[in-house]
Amino acid sequence: MSEVYPSDKALLNIQAESETGVEYVPTGMTPYYLQFRKLLYRLLLATRRANDLRVYDEGGLNIGVKAGKFWLGTELVSYEGSSGNTLADDKSGIYIYLDSEGNLVTDEYCGFADMATTTHIRLAVVSTSGGEIASIEDARSGHNFVVPFGAGGVKTTIEAHTSDDELTEAESGSVHTNLGATGTITLTLPASATAGTEFVFAVQAAQELRVDPGSAAIRDDSGQTADKYKSANAVGGCLRLVADSNGDWVTTAKNGTWTEEA
Repeated sequence: MSEVYPSDKALLNIQAESETGVEYVPTGMTPYYLQFRKLLYRLLLATRRANDLRVYDEGGLNIGVKAGKFWLGTELVSYEGSSGNTLADDKSGIYIYLDSEGNLVTDEYCGFADMATTTHIRLAVVSTSGGEIASIEDARSGHNFVVPFGAGGVKTTIEAHTSDDELTEAESGSVHTNLGATGTITLTLPASATAGTEFVFAVQAAQELRVDPGSAAIRDDSGQTADKYKSANAVGGCLRLVADSNGDWVTTAKNGTWTEEA
């Protein structure tokens, strides 16, 4: 069924929409064109943010993208807008997005990148045919809503390891423990991890938990030697590591005694 309007009487009695401040044109008001312009002015102010990062048809195979901003963690990334972005012809789906640095990507044809491995802002899905833009499907809406933590939203992933494991960049932000382990557990950090990749390690069983950086170094007060693991075996010990721009790992938090491999 289609959405219904308020009754005619209710519509005629509405003076303004309280949330946006848009005023309705009163019946019989003159000059009407001036009142209409006032209404349009308020309406455009209320909808201005909906234009941020909007993909639009410029004719032929060209698209433009309106300027806008987005948050990447605590960094505000700005996109200045662009025009004359020429797309490939005869594509049923071109997945347009901005990467984490604010660069426009226009040559993805199989689907959007995996958010777990490629941080990005999805803008639109465009189809082309016969040298023209056939359709533009807005893909920005999913970025406007966040499910609260308590309602099943994004949570920190925690994994208990009872055997050795190699971690991946896609697991950044997760917590890794040795709960249930009956012997030494070695967890290997991803090689050449992107700066900002982060892991937390926690000892939950009275067994040795080793964090192996591969050929990189874990830098803290217990040592900064490359290719040496850090280890702890007392329940309650924890270690937070973040990949730096030099390919190594910086210790941002530590509890308990962690030692470097001899």
